[in-house]
Amino acid sequence: MTSITRQKYDGVTLGLHAALAVGVVCQLLLSMVMHVPEGVGLGVHDWHREAFEIHARVGLGVAAVCALHWLWLCGPSSYPGIRSLFPWTQHDQREILTRDLRNLFGFRLPPRGANSPLVGTVHGLGFVAVTASAAGGIVNYLGYFVGAPVPTLVLHWVGRSHIALGYLIGLFIIGHGSMAVRHWQRREQRIMDSAPGSQTQL
Repeated sequence: MTSITRQKYDGVTLGLHAALAVGVVCQLLLSMVMHVPEGVGLGVHDWHREAFEIHARVGLGVAAVCALHWLWLCGPSSYPGIRSLFPWTQHDQREILTRDLRNLFGFRLPPRGANSPLVGTVHGLGFVAVTASAAGGIVNYLGYFVGAPVPTLVLHWVGRSHIALGYLIGLFIIGHGSMAVRHWQRREQRIMDSAPGSQTQL
């Protein structure tokens, strides 16, 4: 598993991906218990309000990791690079993506070690959703905590979009995690099947 992963992604990409995953999961957990206040201000001694304040501050870190991730992906040392996240923009990858989608609807997953256009597309769309959510979170932070002159209507719709993206990202993580577990199960089954003495002799 480790050797395949190292061939598939460079170390910095893996590190940034892991940091982003931890940050996003923390944000989703906080969003389940936090209470968004009606007004501007800090220091209200209520756990649900404090969870909102933690959520806002952790969100700045997630946004910073997002920005670093985009910069690294666009750089020359990134592997497989930014193109792997948007394979549907490349003519030669669209046919493979169509085949992978057909296989998915037949409940057949791409091989774990392959740079599948479907896997890249899922990662790319998830990353765009996280980036959009982080951008919305920054706008909310500026309006709620910094007191920047963000119009109320803008804050309202950015907040609504932020919540909707949170649900979408939650579904993405469930799907992503389910695929990872399924790949792990298949890998373990192959190891068991290839182990000496695994075949029953008749």
